[in-house]
Amino acid sequence: MLHDLKIRLILIILLSLGAIYFLWPSYENYYSNTTSLSEIQKQKIKSKSIKLGLDLQGGMYVLLELDLPILVEKLSDKITDDLKDVINSSENEATQNNKNFFDVFARKVNEKDIKLSKYYPGLRKLNNSDQYNNNAVIDILKLNRDNALKSAIQILRNRIDEFGVSEPNIQKYGNERIIVELAGIKDPDRARNLIQRTATLEFSLVLDEKMGNVIESIDKILVDKGIIKVLDKPEITEVDENSNLDEIFSSTNSDLDISNELLTTQEDLKGAPFSGYLKATPNGIGVLTSEYEIVNDILMSEEVQTKIPRDGKFLWSSNEEKFSDPQTGTFFSYKSLFYVRKNPEIQGGMIKNPQATIGSAGSNNSGQWVVNLNMNPEGTRKWSRFTGANKNKQVAISLDNNVYMAPIIRDKIPSGSTQISGFVDANEAKDIANVLQAGELPTPVNIIQERTIGPSLGKDSIDLGKKAMISGMILVMIFMIIYYKGAGALAAFAMFLNLIIVMAVLVMFGASLTLPGIAGLILTIGMAVDANVI
Repeated sequence: MLHDLKIRLILIILLSLGAIYFLWPSYENYYSNTTSLSEIQKQKIKSKSIKLGLDLQGGMYVLLELDLPILVEKLSDKITDDLKDVINSSENEATQNNKNFFDVFARKVNEKDIKLSKYYPGLRKLNNSDQYNNNAVIDILKLNRDNALKSAIQILRNRIDEFGVSEPNIQKYGNERIIVELAGIKDPDRARNLIQRTATLEFSLVLDEKMGNVIESIDKILVDKGIIKVLDKPEITEVDENSNLDEIFSSTNSDLDISNELLTTQEDLKGAPFSGYLKATPNGIGVLTSEYEIVNDILMSEEVQTKIPRDGKFLWSSNEEKFSDPQTGTFFSYKSLFYVRKNPEIQGGMIKNPQATIGSAGSNNSGQWVVNLNMNPEGTRKWSRFTGANKNKQVAISLDNNVYMAPIIRDKIPSGSTQISGFVDANEAKDIANVLQAGELPTPVNIIQERTIGPSLGKDSIDLGKKAMISGMILVMIFMIIYYKGAGALAAFAMFLNLIIVMAVLVMFGASLTLPGIAGLILTIGMAVDANVI
């Protein structure tokens, strides 16, 4: 049947019309004027047009690395200072000398005669291992690293799919790294936060009755060591308590865009080098935004960490808030500081069906973006028991150790339904619902390389590639027609038909056109002619 010239001609025409049908939305999207169309129509055309890769339409290239020290710590049943020191020193040496973390870790634990089996009994049991030597435990840790990498790739893919990026490229790179390419991204900061967010959601009891004693112990340790930390832009410095603080404050406060009456003074720090920075706010205890870094530096110091009880921890509010000082009437921004129970009552694994929405009319969050979520049966039981036993107390709802809200429990909540508020805008609420839905990363990921490619560079590549393709096609057509006459004209037509069919197939399969792809299309022109001549 295919030997019949008419049938072959009909097939060629149908094939050509089909290719034009699939390519027409691409022409409308990139070359025609779509200003008169609605956003829905534009999105429909865009979804059917050929997609451009990162190098053509611009976007982000991010190289991520698993935080292996945190993963190794999380996998242990108990963590001691000796093991933590070995983990941290192994990470530092591996980074500085470009060595494998686990090779350095194995050497150091053997040098210090640390028996890993007593720190990872649960991990060995989970993997049905009856081996007690360090090499066997490290092999299990490596297996968990590989599983964590696979899980992180899947979770990142789920998050980015909800973010709305077309054709994201997410792939494994080595044993510990992930490459993420986001073509056409409009908000790199938002994408960066979405990628790096661990999504550790926790509901923790606020320990207001214990906070005072902890603050007093922090003050005492700083006074005993004769350490007072003061703000000295752009760095935080340490000075002895006998230093001339008048000169330090007079030289630093003038650079701050806040009333001097609100800043911490030398008198405030006498005998209270930590609590002197704490202010009373409508939400409890707060710290001026301009002094946040210095207070956080105090809390993270080794001396202070040893004085914080093991059953508690300090958390900061996620966003800055504003408050008017009742004495001066001056507005200032601050971050709230919470002291909460270290072991949370509810964790992210108990959460299901998070949805970002606008608070209903008549509620406390009317008109504001909130995230509604439910809990699984285990979470529902724990939440009911916890709220019933802690009436009139605060519970801090935190994500990645940042408190978004700390409501007071008024009544027992038997259902597993709850609501998170305190978001800056709709994007933040949607992103948090997205990461909660996608799941918690097994360990934090660190950005070790990032490149942002502007759309102008991609436009230049497209224009140059288009010119090269058209020029090459015209020159080849002219040569074929001159040299082969009528047969050359048929070969040139077949070459053109081959090109639009290839482009149509790209659209059909949703593939992205990249700069190497354009080079391949240019090569196709010569190859198609060669095949037709033969």
